[in-house]
Amino acid sequence: MNLIGAWRRRRRDRERLYGPKVVLPGGPEQWMEDSLDWLTGRFGVEPLRRPPVLPSVFVPRGYDGSEQAARELCLKVCAWMEVPDDRIRFSFRMDEVRAAARSAAVHRLNAEQCPEVAVSGLRATMTMAEVAALAAAGFEAEISVLAERELRAELQRSTAILQETNLDRRAELCERAEAIWSAPAGGGSRACWVDLRTGGYEGTAVMLSADVLADPATVVAAIAHELGHEVLWGYHLMDRQRRDAEAVTDLFAVFHGFGIFLANQAVEPVRGRRETLQSLGYLGERGASEALAAYCFRRHLLWPESPLPTMPTELDRPVQARTFARLSVMVAAAEIASIQEGAPLA
Repeated sequence: MNLIGAWRRRRRDRERLYGPKVVLPGGPEQWMEDSLDWLTGRFGVEPLRRPPVLPSVFVPRGYDGSEQAARELCLKVCAWMEVPDDRIRFSFRMDEVRAAARSAAVHRLNAEQCPEVAVSGLRATMTMAEVAALAAAGFEAEISVLAERELRAELQRSTAILQETNLDRRAELCERAEAIWSAPAGGGSRACWVDLRTGGYEGTAVMLSADVLADPATVVAAIAHELGHEVLWGYHLMDRQRRDAEAVTDLFAVFHGFGIFLANQAVEPVRGRRETLQSLGYLGERGASEALAAYCFRRHLLWPESPLPTMPTELDRPVQARTFARLSVMVAAAEIASIQEGAPLA
């Protein structure tokens, strides 16, 4: 038994579960400071002046897991983040809509008899009648935009496979494509933001999976992230092709006070398999804790009454430990710097 190999695999798996899902330029600590500087430059310090959002206060006591209750919670997040909601279509049938969009793309591929279809393994899970029924139920815009996206992506995959002459490389491309073909459309995600204007419609859509309705904390975490897309991408404040674009969107939610939700939801049991954990979000639990510590420290600098900033309550114990440890390091470093400058930290 290769103990070193097994240890490395466990370490790699743990990093994938708890660490950031994208490369953070300059390392997590420097990236966090640079990104918070950028957010402050864009939105000022007012978001930092408001208290962090506490789940026990923000989520209504009567939340019953219905679509209506979830919609009201979405609108409440919009109001807190000061994001206009009049052009956002909130819905809770993301899995069905994405399946319909992929099915529509497959039916188009087959009908148009493109040469690339010969190698395509994209599968339709709904008939055209079922797709049409869902479109008639109010999801025509979402299905149309996502179907076009699926179609373009599949044509690119299939064309790349057909044009590849290196057999090893072609086998690798086929393996990657099969991973997509065999997985549900949008599998693994809780929510998505769709710019409907790319399809000639008005506004944008934020769709959530019906699976998240029962947990209001997950609803809030997902919506806070997607509203980051609404602001940063919808208002063209950030290039969505940036490698760290999703991580910045997570940080946008933390910056606006929703760090407790994102950090607590970063690692969760898989529904129906509580012994199996899944990582949600792009910063991971470690990155979300780092972000929350940086957020607390910057709030502290606005009102430096105590040596150690007050950390938000209601954090899960592992997140609380990570956040407090990082916050302590930041405060100690600030105290050393202030002493060297001859002005002790208040």
